[in-house]
Amino acid sequence: MRVIGDVIRLNAKRFPDKKALITDDGYLTYFDLNSKANQLVHGLLARGTKPGDRISIIAFNSLEWMVVFFAVAKIGAVLVPINFRYKKDELVYVLNHSESSILFFGPEFTSLVEEAKSEVNNPPCFIPIESQDGASGMKVLMEGMPTTEPSVTVEPAWPFSIIYTSGTTGKPKGALTQHGSFVHNYISMMVDCDVQDDEVCLASLPFFHTAGVHCLIGPVFLKGGTCVITSPGFDAERVLDAVARYRITMALWVPTQLAILVNSSLIGKYDISSLRRIWYGSSPIPPPVLEACLKKLKVGFYQVYGETETLMVSVQRPEDHYGERSQYTGREFFNAELRIVDEEGRDVEAGAVGEIISRQQGSGMLCYFKDEEVTKETIRDGWIHTGDIARLEKGGYFTIVDRIKDLIISGGENVYPKEIENIISTHPAVKEVAVYGIPDDVWGESVCAAVVKNEEQEVDEKGIINFCANKLSAYKKPSRVIFVDELPRNSLGKVTKNSLREPFWAGRERRI
Repeated sequence: MRVIGDVIRLNAKRFPDKKALITDDGYLTYFDLNSKANQLVHGLLARGTKPGDRISIIAFNSLEWMVVFFAVAKIGAVLVPINFRYKKDELVYVLNHSESSILFFGPEFTSLVEEAKSEVNNPPCFIPIESQDGASGMKVLMEGMPTTEPSVTVEPAWPFSIIYTSGTTGKPKGALTQHGSFVHNYISMMVDCDVQDDEVCLASLPFFHTAGVHCLIGPVFLKGGTCVITSPGFDAERVLDAVARYRITMALWVPTQLAILVNSSLIGKYDISSLRRIWYGSSPIPPPVLEACLKKLKVGFYQVYGETETLMVSVQRPEDHYGERSQYTGREFFNAELRIVDEEGRDVEAGAVGEIISRQQGSGMLCYFKDEEVTKETIRDGWIHTGDIARLEKGGYFTIVDRIKDLIISGGENVYPKEIENIISTHPAVKEVAVYGIPDDVWGESVCAAVVKNEEQEVDEKGIINFCANKLSAYKKPSRVIFVDELPRNSLGKVTKNSLREPFWAGRERRI
């Protein structure tokens, strides 16, 4: 097991008739999935696709999404999964920056793609996943193609994916990560998070996220388990019904989703006794939510920590969710290496705080695609600097307490203030703006904007929010806008966002 394509190639031999992926509309066995991926590979090769070519996809979670995923892996190309919440300008930016040669798109995104086409510098080949005319699209590309393995020999050091995260400059950064890092991470999670060979997992997180595929389907597939794919959105009744119908044994949810579940009056109406373990992460879980989860769900909880750049690097296992360790974040995986360092790069002692850094070799990204300057800021001497501040606990555990970066995590989505500031600053009534995160009992954090108005213009909170709604994905727009006479600044003239945040976070132990 060296590269991502090996996962289904070998499983097609070991478990040919076992269901790999299930949706409400059908399923694929491991043999089916491998065969379809091979057909798509041969179709792509026939049209001139080469190793290293960037292939984008914007679609809801589906069987076809995973066929594209494994086909790209087998051909040695680079997958660019695109956030399906993106608006036109965001889509255009990623297509231009990644220089994608192909864009696969789901039927729900036909209008968006048509809008974006004219603004892409070198338009890729646009391939609908479901063709309306029957003469084009993904199925036509695969039609009549052999199901045999391609002759391309993919190496672990080859890049596999560019996953875009919001950037401090206002533009997304593309984390370029290799096959070997992902496989290394699958093994980490399979071992330290107790994946079993009879696993039936619920894949409900969007596949464009690292967590959606790489932190769930990858580890489960290593053991030959089955993944049930749900439609977009998180509805408590739909999720509980899926757990009961498919006898789900494991799921990966963000704290916001767990809060929705445990607060639902429907939780006792479904037989969810098959559920054995729940993985959660992306943001700290509020203690009341965790307490309710432990009481009502009575399964093993695993808190996983990582980021797009490092992949998952630590776990807080079920036995750590009680007593003294219950509020810790976790401890590094058996094959990962983390350090908590001070501003001089020295390891801190137990009880002290510092920045979490993760060794690049193993599971880390290669670089930020086409962004050497930011790569050098993030990766230093072989260590990826996360920007997360943690306290080193006894026994090698750690607890995240703050962030160096201004990153906001709302409902598991990464939101960078600069992108929102760039949008709000174009409003004619806005003189200056600073965006930051404030606590939210459901989403973890929500977006707040402090605005200094132009004297000759007038605008209210609703006006700013509506202005953002037309230009930004819904999860990025502010939930609150406050108006101030001036923004607080330090002696160097830099806006001190901590003083804006402080009143909202006062009295809370965690500052994220």
